[in-house]
Amino acid sequence: MRNPLALILALAISSSAGAETCMISPTAKEQVSGRFGKFREGGAANFGSGNSKPHMHDGLDFSTSKQTSPIVATTAGTVTWAKLRGSAGNTVVIKRDNGQSAVFYHLSYIAVKEGDKVQAGQEIGRAGATGMKPGGDIHLHFIYGVPNPDDARAKMFLSDAGKNPAFNPAQLPNAIAKKNSAFNYATDPSPYFCKTFSIVDGNPDLYPILGKDTMAQYNKMFGATPPMGVPPSTQFDPVQIAAANSDALQAASKGAPSIASALSDADGYGSLPSAPIGDYETMSPAEMMNTEAMRRFTDSEWNRSITQVSSRALWVDYLRAMGVSAQLNAAIRQKKERMEALMALYTSQKLAVKRQQVDAARERAQRADVQRSIQ
Repeated sequence: MRNPLALILALAISSSAGAETCMISPTAKEQVSGRFGKFREGGAANFGSGNSKPHMHDGLDFSTSKQTSPIVATTAGTVTWAKLRGSAGNTVVIKRDNGQSAVFYHLSYIAVKEGDKVQAGQEIGRAGATGMKPGGDIHLHFIYGVPNPDDARAKMFLSDAGKNPAFNPAQLPNAIAKKNSAFNYATDPSPYFCKTFSIVDGNPDLYPILGKDTMAQYNKMFGATPPMGVPPSTQFDPVQIAAANSDALQAASKGAPSIASALSDADGYGSLPSAPIGDYETMSPAEMMNTEAMRRFTDSEWNRSITQVSSRALWVDYLRAMGVSAQLNAAIRQKKERMEALMALYTSQKLAVKRQQVDAARERAQRADVQRSIQ
């Protein structure tokens, strides 16, 4: 039987978000093993995630007891993607009539094709671990995508330096701040379902703080501003909000006077704001220098934070600066090498004319010698 409160919430959200109906569960087990907004530090700490970089968990992991159980469509719609998608593995994206999308990752096989019209409850594939590193658990990673970053369930918040001078949501490493070509902007899927799902993720100490089921967690993360939290705005994406509000709730449960005082040198959250992960790879040396200059010399939040963070955070920022310097030097060296290669080619082309003139002169001299010999 459906939870009446969850159904009321879902119907209310359906009205505000323009969804025709709330969604059904994609799995028979109906249990979540990975909560939305969880920070994954990278490497082994990602617990077999297909994404090896530090990132925020942008969906809900549904447990299938490590079995390749059937996965069904949570809603009616049109299949817009049904193929391999990098570290997401075999992926299916179902677009609803309202433009929102249900996204299914890591399938062991796909039972639909792009362009198919599907109904809620129709099997679209089976759970798997495709796209993940060896040893990754078979499960379903479910994402809900909305067309606009500030859409119905995409509440965002702004840092309040007066309350938490050493904390800024922009500090949180994040892999989904930009629009995704397959499903637009990821948001918390919890309120779009007709029912709530229990969370069993091996962290029972967090259940009283963050919620034991998906709707309880959603209400704590987004339903109201938690102690030491900040009011909504449209600056950050919902995964950053969930992670930061999670920190606020945990800090309050420890009796800490601020989020900053609850952070330790073992955390990844004590560091200073940085440029988005990966962006330097596509920047020119001039753009890198401009980014660093803007961050260090014109960002008032960064200048305020530098007086508050731990020594570890300062060392991390120093090492980051050294890394950027090394990357700049390498980029500049590569540009010099290309310039030297171009100069060498240019010189070679200019010398080619001289070589032709010398060869022609040598041939004339040889002909003249031959003629003199004959005479």
